[in-house]
Amino acid sequence: RHACATLEDVGLSKVSCLKNFLAKVCGTCCEVDARVQMYTGDDSKDGDMMKCPKHDSEWDVVIDAIDDVPTKARLLAHCIRKNIRVISCMGAGGKSDMTRLHISDLRTASRDPLASKLRQTLKKILKKDSSVKDESYLSDVERVAVVYSSEKVVCKLADFTEEQKEEGIHKFGAVDNMRIRVIPVLGTMPAIMGQSLAAMALCELGGKPFTPMGGERL
Repeated sequence: RHACATLEDVGLSKVSCLKNFLAKVCGTCCEVDARVQMYTGDDSKDGDMMKCPKHDSEWDVVIDAIDDVPTKARLLAHCIRKNIRVISCMGAGGKSDMTRLHISDLRTASRDPLASKLRQTLKKILKKDSSVKDESYLSDVERVAVVYSSEKVVCKLADFTEEQKEEGIHKFGAVDNMRIRVIPVLGTMPAIMGQSLAAMALCELGGKPFTPMGGERL
């Protein structure tokens, strides 16, 4: 969305914005099922969200760009259980140095608060799952690849304004049960990270995968 949104898209959902953009670029050769819906891991609520259109097949690849840790962990846990290839984006907030971007396994991702919390939450979810024998998924970039920045976060969560406090901070959450305070984001960072996710997925789907250089261990 950061790479394609214009002033005309103000007020539109992210998926609608991206669908409209792809229609201009790809025309009728790209079918997009845009859903303004959050993944919960509960089939009764998710419906057929995670069912592949190929019916008897699983997804070729899942690209994850969720910034809410519990939701992100549930989606990755589903992919790990089903042995679905997943490429996941870590935190872009509070960072600006694109030269510190890396692609690696989840265990290697450093200086990324989202990656740290995701590892902890994911291990808790899968610890009692008999279908997942060990924690090898954390170190296997072929199963779970992540795009992350090793840059130290340069700013803190944005505080509430006096007007927001007076009106009630509970009214300013984008989605129920998600964090309300946000960290400032330089629009170029999620755009670059999104392009990296897309590049990796397209190369793999096209039969020309690349091997990412090892990330920094800091």
